[in-house]
Amino acid sequence: MSRIRGISGLSPHPAQAEVSTANRPRPPSFARWPGIVSRTVALGLAGALGPAGCGGAPEAGDDGRVHFSESTGQVYEIGSSDARLDQLDERVSFGSIMGVLATPTAYFVADGLDPRIVLLDRNLDPVRILGAEGEGPGEYKFPSRLVRADDRVLVLDGGNARVTYLTLEGDFVASQRFSGNAGDIAVHPELGLLVAGDAFPDHYLSRPTSTGEAAFGAIPADLIVDYDGAFQLPTDLVAVTPDGLIHVLDGDRLALVSYRPDGDLAGIVFLPREMRARELKEQQELVETFGGPERVLGAQIVSTLRSFGDGRLFARITSENPNGPLVKGLVLDRKRLEAIPLVFPADREDQRWMRRVRVHFDEPDRAVLNPSRTASLEAAPVRLVSRDP
Repeated sequence: MSRIRGISGLSPHPAQAEVSTANRPRPPSFARWPGIVSRTVALGLAGALGPAGCGGAPEAGDDGRVHFSESTGQVYEIGSSDARLDQLDERVSFGSIMGVLATPTAYFVADGLDPRIVLLDRNLDPVRILGAEGEGPGEYKFPSRLVRADDRVLVLDGGNARVTYLTLEGDFVASQRFSGNAGDIAVHPELGLLVAGDAFPDHYLSRPTSTGEAAFGAIPADLIVDYDGAFQLPTDLVAVTPDGLIHVLDGDRLALVSYRPDGDLAGIVFLPREMRARELKEQQELVETFGGPERVLGAQIVSTLRSFGDGRLFARITSENPNGPLVKGLVLDRKRLEAIPLVFPADREDQRWMRRVRVHFDEPDRAVLNPSRTASLEAAPVRLVSRDP
């Protein structure tokens, strides 16, 4: 059995998550080749993990698997926007916003359709345009993921099959190539660059170095998916927490799989059981609607995995529960095995807008919002509040 993987970058929002339906050896950007993407579809999120033996009160499913428990006492609530950059702003306009990364003084924004990085200040005012379309140093073909590692910002450029390193001021430092298709990147203080992609079919990750690439993160046997030879886009995500653990959010099984730096498995924890079951069922129905796995290259449920400085993780998803608020993501506490939802206030009236917004959440007290089907950005405060019983 083999697990064939490819690039990601699809939205988690039910009205925005995208299904690719062509069968090509290397899928280019859906923003540049719209024929590859059939239409927008409804998906959700569902996987996360904490290291074994972390304590807390895990929720065990009927199959014996450990699940995060969704918090019943707290939520992270997104407030009203206090800064905005309109898509028609004459100072800068975006083709497609693929990623947003917060630093202490700025926001880096990856533009996939007009390949470049835009540096904004904390009020969303433009500061610098970084790079342009091309193959040279500091140029891009399809920048998407943005990751900070100490005093560097890393840009995943799937079109050039490389990672670009920038300073926190936006200056070009270096670039590093990788093999195959990639969906996400992270940096480990000992292992260096980690790429989530399809370079090694039996591993989640690869480690590109100056002398070649090594496989990392062997896929546990009970998480292997057999696509029966059909090509599939990779949907796995990777993040590194301050304790040195490497976490992969398995996009097929919706589980957070954790590894120690020596490659040993540290644990597997699935997302809250009811949410996971609901989203996987919906995903399966959508794939079948579009012709099954032989025709559908991939469908992204979880679109972002971020590490907070306190060791918690944020998984971005849009999940619509008829009995609760619209969830835009989960803050995953690996010690308590608790998932705290990120939501809009229940009394907000603009429900349609909330369903269609993508949330970039890099810090526990502030988020950047990208209303879907627009190239505008808004910044809003986030606060932890008590949840109604």
